[in-house]
Amino acid sequence: MILGKRITIIGGSGGMGKVFGKFFKDHGFEVTFYARNEDKLKQAVIELNVHYELSLEKSVENADMVMISIPINSTPDMIRKVGPFLKKNALIFDVTSLKYAVFNALTEIKNKFPVNCISLHPMFGPGISDMKNYVMMVLKVGGTDQYELVINELLELFRSVGLIITETLPEIHDKRVALTLGVPHMFNILFLNLLKSTKEPLNELTRFTGTTFLLQKVFAESIIQREMEMFGEIQMENQEFLKILELFESLLHKYKKIIEEKNIIGFNELFSQGLDYSKEDNHFHNSYNYFYEFMKILKKESEN
Repeated sequence: MILGKRITIIGGSGGMGKVFGKFFKDHGFEVTFYARNEDKLKQAVIELNVHYELSLEKSVENADMVMISIPINSTPDMIRKVGPFLKKNALIFDVTSLKYAVFNALTEIKNKFPVNCISLHPMFGPGISDMKNYVMMVLKVGGTDQYELVINELLELFRSVGLIITETLPEIHDKRVALTLGVPHMFNILFLNLLKSTKEPLNELTRFTGTTFLLQKVFAESIIQREMEMFGEIQMENQEFLKILELFESLLHKYKKIIEEKNIIGFNELFSQGLDYSKEDNHFHNSYNYFYEFMKILKKESEN
């Protein structure tokens, strides 16, 4: 096995660190965690029965693979910091939600040192029970003459549990993440804050709810319980998201004007444009069925 069997996870005590720690341990790897918070580190180590190291240099110097799972804005510096400590042909990868700065940092170290670099973005959170049918975004960076063999072994390992591997580039990745993560997060944060600004209690609004409001409320409540820091970084550190905000601001201004002027023709145009765009999507024809499947689940929950 060219990939090797020793992996160090920097940030192993975090949610994603533990997900991948369990994954690699279940596949026969010797897993070592490194993290700044010693108490959380030792707790995670006991939970998963893996090794730990308090020295960053020692944690990575003999590792065949090094995974970095720390906040987005700290990841590029960490990549550059551990680069000199990696052994020849070691594989280093991150699991951040933004790629432009990370990709540049990985490119720097693979040009300076005989190591292999790849950047991953698992399109799921730490709450999953298994990885089957989830997507893993992959950005190949490069490395030694063993690069393709090492990378292919890693990707085949992920595919073996049903992960869907999608290869992309930094600029494409960050724009699409701004749309698929940043925009839904923004809408749901704003949705709850708009309701709050009316001073109407959410429980009272729920008594008046239809199916659309109920599902939107549940989606928003599930999102708002997750990591605030991560959501902020996905939006604030992504230059592509600022461009999307400008588009949204212009669209909202247009929408307000249509409503103020009671412009039914303008409203119909916007509605039809959204309809035509969505018809291209593979989920379009079954979307109404999905909607009511969600409703059945919610009704069962309320009955119990």
